[in-house]
Amino acid sequence: MSDQLEEIFARTRPMAVQAIRPPGAEAARRTVRIRRRRQVVSVAAAVVLALVGGVVVGLRPPPPPKRELPANPVELTQTAKAALGTSATPAAVEGATELTPAWSASSDIYHGVLTLAATCAGTGEFTLLVIGRPGSESQRTEPVELARLKVPCSKRPVPVQTEFEMAGVIGIDYKISDSTVAPRSAGFAYRVTSDTGAPLIKGDDKANPTAALKLTSDKGFGSGGSTSAGRGGFKDDLPSHVGVDFKILAACTGHGTLEVEILKKSGKVVDTVRVPCSWPPKRFDFRPARGSGDLYYRISYDATEGESTDFMVQFVPN
Repeated sequence: MSDQLEEIFARTRPMAVQAIRPPGAEAARRTVRIRRRRQVVSVAAAVVLALVGGVVVGLRPPPPPKRELPANPVELTQTAKAALGTSATPAAVEGATELTPAWSASSDIYHGVLTLAATCAGTGEFTLLVIGRPGSESQRTEPVELARLKVPCSKRPVPVQTEFEMAGVIGIDYKISDSTVAPRSAGFAYRVTSDTGAPLIKGDDKANPTAALKLTSDKGFGSGGSTSAGRGGFKDDLPSHVGVDFKILAACTGHGTLEVEILKKSGKVVDTVRVPCSWPPKRFDFRPARGSGDLYYRISYDATEGESTDFMVQFVPN
């Protein structure tokens, strides 16, 4: 630094010292107050933002509901079939399908007391009908309703069931009625089982009481047919070649008891044999008491009113 500059600084130093004053205690307090105010304002602003943010969040609209996929008839049918479960005995008729008002099916005629079970997955409800086509011998011309089962549909289907018999008809149809089910919105499953165990159809020897007797000759005299409980039975003379010393072979279908009475012409009962009926029918052998003179027999069926039986009774001379 030149001598001239040093001289200038030396002359101005006393004047600068006088112009520059230290801040002092009051200035320090003022600075602290300003800093504190700034901190309070910052905190308050943060609280207001948090509250406003909370209100904004609270006023947000709820998320739109999840859109359900259209019903899948295949999956609904599988759900209904699974809900129906399995059967402890072989099924006479069973199936699973999409529910439509025009659905129908047919089946053979089965013996015994039949149980119709059904279940439906989806929405709505319907009625499952079992319609019999009468034969000419029944003197009926119009189809006859054998069973009517109301089936509710749901996401968690529960089976419902009813019982019926196929007596007096030559054909069976299954139909849908009174349906409130929208198109492609339900699937159902159904099953028919028989109290005969393995289902027995007409023409099956296992269901034939004559076949159950396993006769090896036509010796004697036979009487067979169908009768119902409460009909009072029927009677006829025993042919003379049967004599008064004979055996009775008998078999019958159903759950009741077949009664075979041997009577004198006077009406006095010589003996009564009782045949337990079953599915399939079984042979029973009886040796009734001997009578004397002309005899006749009377056959009746003891069971719940309305039940029927097919039977065969053979009188075989000893």
